[in-house]
Amino acid sequence: MWISLGQLLALGLLPGHELLGGAAGLDTPLRAVLPGTSAREVGDLGRGTLVVFEPGRLDAADPGTDLAIRFGHRAGIAGVVLQRPPTPVPPATQRLSDKLGVPVILLDRVDTAAVIAALDPHVQRPEVAGARQLNEVANRLRTARGHPDDLVRVLAATLKCPVALVDGEGRVVGGDAATGEALTSLEQLRHRPTPFHLDTTERQRLLLQPLVLTPDGPANLWLVARLPAGSPLTDSTRNALGIAAWAFTAYLATEALTAERASSQRALLLTEILEHADAPPRRTVERATAAGWRLSGWHTAVHIASIQPTGRAHPHDLPQRIEQALAHHGIHANLVERPEGWAFWHTSDTEPDPADGPALTRTIRRALLAEERGERRLCAGIGQPYIGTVGLKTSLHEAQQACVLARTQDVAGAVEHIDAMSVKRLLAGWYGSRPLREAATGLLEPLTTADPSGELVRTLGCYLDHESSATTTAIVLGVHRNTVLHRLERIKALLDVDLSRPDERLATHLATQVARLSDD
Repeated sequence: MWISLGQLLALGLLPGHELLGGAAGLDTPLRAVLPGTSAREVGDLGRGTLVVFEPGRLDAADPGTDLAIRFGHRAGIAGVVLQRPPTPVPPATQRLSDKLGVPVILLDRVDTAAVIAALDPHVQRPEVAGARQLNEVANRLRTARGHPDDLVRVLAATLKCPVALVDGEGRVVGGDAATGEALTSLEQLRHRPTPFHLDTTERQRLLLQPLVLTPDGPANLWLVARLPAGSPLTDSTRNALGIAAWAFTAYLATEALTAERASSQRALLLTEILEHADAPPRRTVERATAAGWRLSGWHTAVHIASIQPTGRAHPHDLPQRIEQALAHHGIHANLVERPEGWAFWHTSDTEPDPADGPALTRTIRRALLAEERGERRLCAGIGQPYIGTVGLKTSLHEAQQACVLARTQDVAGAVEHIDAMSVKRLLAGWYGSRPLREAATGLLEPLTTADPSGELVRTLGCYLDHESSATTTAIVLGVHRNTVLHRLERIKALLDVDLSRPDERLATHLATQVARLSDD
């Protein structure tokens, strides 16, 4: 078990020190701290020795310092401690220190006995340094600003090692990029939300700490620290990451609570506006003004929904992530929670050009695709532009209808725009009809009874979506064509419909679309 000079300096054991040069040697294992008598005597000391020169023994500005560095390099010492001279140290001395990797530490005043007393206990018992490191981490995190970037910087500076913040897919979202890129076992990030370590081929050890709000919660973020293999501070660094995780989760919990409170207030305000769209009360108008919402002008609304696997909730920060994705594509949005999703709207002084619709559709789709993860799909609907608060209410309703249409599409990032006169407007009304939903359930009941998994209904819907092509259906579903043909035979035997008749085919197709909405 050993400790390095760099780690001891990070603990603040030599207040006011200056590293003149030789940073590359700060990770050399430190074995002893001894007083120095002369430059030549340095060559007789053992490997890993830190040599402390008191005033009068060696002046940092004298040529003897260069000699001590050369002898020290040959002997493999850990560094030299000198008193800062009244005159500048020659640049050549600094360059030599850097070239040979021998650290030269300058102090305002060198008391040899005091320096040895401060460092030697940690050299002889590295666990003492570990305890001090934990104390330092706790104190610095307590006074640090709560933002994750600041916490990562404080952690890396205190631990004196690279630290990164990565997500569950191994992507670096903060801190040292090289540390995150050293990750090779992503499966453990996905399925093991407990602290663990990985050893790299470069003789380094990665310590990983999940950031979870509850013991059984998902680990969407991880702290990763990179240490030399065999570092004596491995255990204390691991414990320090655990302490840092508390600070991170406290920040995340606070952010979640703040966002939830703000989201609830925005949702209530929008509800008030829509309930009194003809003439919003003065207090409502004042609150809208404070929120930065324009009530006059032409409003174009967008409704966004998240389609999750059954029984799985969307991440609590998903609205913020969608906002960031939209902002990255040039759309400033403050999402307001609505039934079955979130909404936002863009307001302009004049009526938007109809040609703006397709461009907006493409931009929103790119933003949604950038934020889709795994089995979670995002879809959106866009309403027509209308003027005033009554127009906002109408556009929001249309956007929600368009989003219903988008949900029926089995594609990533589906976005639908309801034009003033289009078949989509008619379909949106049908899909929202209770009688149609009941009729669809009854029509497909033989399939859902025979196959509770829903494979037969999905196969039928995909088959009708792709113009009755069994080959295309097989490709989309990722199964063999013969499997599709076998399922179609079962479907025809179970359903009392004739798909060759246009009216029955249309009714069946609509029923599968409604069933897809119900599954989502």
